[in-house]
Amino acid sequence: MSIKDELQKFYDAQAEKYYQTRNKHRDDADIFLDEIRNCGKKTISILEFGCGSGRLLAYLKDLKWIKINYTGVDISKNLLSFAKKQISDKAAAKHIQTTFVCDDIVHHLKWLKQESFDFVIGVASFQHISTLKERFFVIKNIYRILKYEGKLLMSNRSFSLRFLRKYQKDLLSSLRKYVISFGKHQRNDIMIPRKNGETIHKRFYHIYTLTELKKIISLSWFVTEKIWYLSKWNIIPSRKESQNTLVIAKKSIFLQNE
Repeated sequence: MSIKDELQKFYDAQAEKYYQTRNKHRDDADIFLDEIRNCGKKTISILEFGCGSGRLLAYLKDLKWIKINYTGVDISKNLLSFAKKQISDKAAAKHIQTTFVCDDIVHHLKWLKQESFDFVIGVASFQHISTLKERFFVIKNIYRILKYEGKLLMSNRSFSLRFLRKYQKDLLSSLRKYVISFGKHQRNDIMIPRKNGETIHKRFYHIYTLTELKKIISLSWFVTEKIWYLSKWNIIPSRKESQNTLVIAKKSIFLQNE
């Protein structure tokens, strides 16, 4: 079974649990919402890849003065069924027009038109893309489909000390594969276990450093506006206490990256 098939199987099986338990406030969502709020447009188009159960839509409901054309893409049809429930209250979400697509983002990006979105958002989803080739493909195609001055807003899990302690055995296994394969297996690739009843599922993650993210972003023609480690509500300088990485990058006529 491929990594993508395993992810699809896991999230289809866990969809209801994720919908019920993923209600905790996200600090990265507030930062992303500020970017959208301050864009100065009355009508915007958003693509969210790995939209899951539609958690972002709960935040977008608050932007009632902006007409939002939202497209949510996810590999799990069961998660998407819950995402649709986020806008079941038509009065609260009348400013949001939604389209949901069950697909792998690598495949779906091929069919999207150039310069068709104001924002592309990925919350804890880019970390599941399993090859360097596909990571570059995704970011370069996000650049292609964004309008000029449009932005990529993205967060992913980081290499905190807590993460290192919790998944020490899995990280050592990944390191062994890296050594044995002479670098063909990427060092930061890890299969993270999660128990579901008596069954243990393993999901693929690639854990990014800020340096790695900056390289992928800049080589895909973006201007990096912000690239941070986050811990709860705070931007912090060190990955050791961080929970996530955060990237805000802009498609600009003027290249400003070093």
